[in-house]
Amino acid sequence: MEYIPNILGKISFSIKSIADLVLFLVATFTAIATIILFFHWKKYGMGGVSLAFAELIYLVVSVVLIVVAFLAIN
Repeated sequence: MEYIPNILGKISFSIKSIADLVLFLVATFTAIATIILFFHWKKYGMGGVSLAFAELIYLVVSVVLIVVAFLAIN
């Protein structure tokens, strides 16, 4: 049990590395949610122009928010 504090004491986390990890996790979650939403919208949606417009708006806003978060961190 005394080895665990020694190992954790040697690991140093910077704020930037933690922020990058959180951004990566958020981007991964967003990508998975986007895939699921697009699948459901295609399968159960009404289709047509309104669905294509909703997908485009969702994708553009998601990408812009992720890029702004990335630029804010770096």
